[in-house]
Amino acid sequence: MKQHRTTVGMLTAISLLTLAVLGCRGLANPPDWTKGRKIAGSQQGLSHISGLVVDEKFAYVTIGGTIADQNAGTIGLRKVALDSGEVTVLDDGLVNFTQSDRGGVAIDDKFIYWNAYGKILRIPKAGGKPDVIASEHVGIGVDIVVDNEKIYWANHGYYSSNSPTRPSPVYCVPKQGGATQIFADQQSIPSSLVVDEKFVYWVTPESIVKKAKSGGEPQVIFQASKEEGVDELGQDSESLYFGFRGAGKSRWALRQISKQGGEPQTVAKTFTLGQIAADDTNIYFFDEHSVMKDDLCRVSKKGGEVARLDTGYASGIITQGRTLIYFATLDDIYSFPK
Repeated sequence: MKQHRTTVGMLTAISLLTLAVLGCRGLANPPDWTKGRKIAGSQQGLSHISGLVVDEKFAYVTIGGTIADQNAGTIGLRKVALDSGEVTVLDDGLVNFTQSDRGGVAIDDKFIYWNAYGKILRIPKAGGKPDVIASEHVGIGVDIVVDNEKIYWANHGYYSSNSPTRPSPVYCVPKQGGATQIFADQQSIPSSLVVDEKFVYWVTPESIVKKAKSGGEPQVIFQASKEEGVDELGQDSESLYFGFRGAGKSRWALRQISKQGGEPQTVAKTFTLGQIAADDTNIYFFDEHSVMKDDLCRVSKKGGEVARLDTGYASGIITQGRTLIYFATLDDIYSFPK
């Protein structure tokens, strides 16, 4: 059984977890990414980037996660100009302490939505006062997606084969706020949500599940055995991409499956669990280069050899624009041409 992302309820626990993770990844060796373009970083007041989404002109990031960040004021929600790297504070995080792991931020045409200490907040992209959209059933760590009408989320946490778990729902709420609703009940540790025009999709430790927005019962698209693992989810218009760990294997592979179900195909034999970006032609992801570094990778949807584009420290956070891939390291945002 795999280990899922850790959710911590206390700042001290978050701080210890962050330091432990960063120690394992080797912060003594700073990010290099010699082929990528650095957009902004610690020099502009970014620190411990936990969430990254982009539109045509800006990146929106959640930062912070340690007591040192809280003391230094390097926490909250920031807007970063993609051309100049100029950083604007949208929320200083002093009241709304942001989620310290990925999955807790999303955007639409007008607003940014993010999780801050058990509340889902919304603020205009131009800035202003944040509104609380949901405060019921929102954990310290959640995965958020939005469509034209609603916000969907699931609380994620830690588990192992020896840890007891209990079913939990996928929730939703109207984007303007209102009563929290259960979208899909009794799910086994749902996480890594994606959404398209008709369905919401998520993973459990052993499956990929979808449910129509119009209602009905959840449908299992892919079912692994108890000795196998499923984690992380990306999409394009027709397919889903996910991490798969075979029975007795220590490394994860990257697989592709139709949104209608069927037999999955392996597109990369090794894959470091993290976010996945797919455009019309290629899939972008991270794979381990060494204990202290990851490779930014690209593989054609038609299959073939994996291209290793650049190397450096990576946080597992990746997203895309029309012509560029964007990703986060510890404190920095980079772009890379597709």
